[in-house]
Amino acid sequence: MRIAIAKITRPHGIKGEVRASVLLDSPELFCRVKSAYLEDRRVRISSRKAGDAAIVRIENVLTRDDAELMRGKVLYVDRAEADALKENEYFVDDLIGLTVYAGDRRIGVITEIYKGTRTADVMEIRGEKTVMIPYLKRLSAVVSIEEKRITVDEKAFEEVAVYED
Repeated sequence: MRIAIAKITRPHGIKGEVRASVLLDSPELFCRVKSAYLEDRRVRISSRKAGDAAIVRIENVLTRDDAELMRGKVLYVDRAEADALKENEYFVDDLIGLTVYAGDRRIGVITEIYKGTRTADVMEIRGEKTVMIPYLKRLSAVVSIEEKRITVDEKAFEEVAVYED
C-alpha cells in the first residue's frame, strides 16, 4: 500500500522543477525522500524546502512544459518505506473514510484532510451537512483505525466546527 507524501501544485522556473504541497508533518521530512512513485512509476527525486512547501526535481522532468504536465499529480511512497509513526500519529490515508462522532452523535465521514500551514490540519467531514474542524488536542480525539471511527469531545466539537451552508 502506498501513502501520499506531496501534491504537485505548479511548475517552478524553467528547468523542470515543480512546487509541491507537502502532505507530511514537515517539508524537512519530505526532503529526505530520494525516490517516490509518480502514478505507477518509480522516479528519483531531490528537493529543497520552500516555506511550508518544497521545490522538487523529478527524474526525466527537464523543462517547464514537462513540469506543467505534473500539475495536480501526487507523489507516493510505499508504506513499508515510511518512517515509523509515534503513538497517536496516523497517516492521512488511514484517517480518510473514518466516521466521526461527537460523543455518541454521528457527524459524518472524513473525506479530506487539508494540511495546515501555520495552524492545525483541517478535517472535512460529510454527513447530513458538510463540516470542517481543525485537528486540535482539545478535541480529545480517540482514533480507532480498526473500528473506522474517531470520537471527539462534543463540547469542543461545537466550539470549533464550521458548517458549510
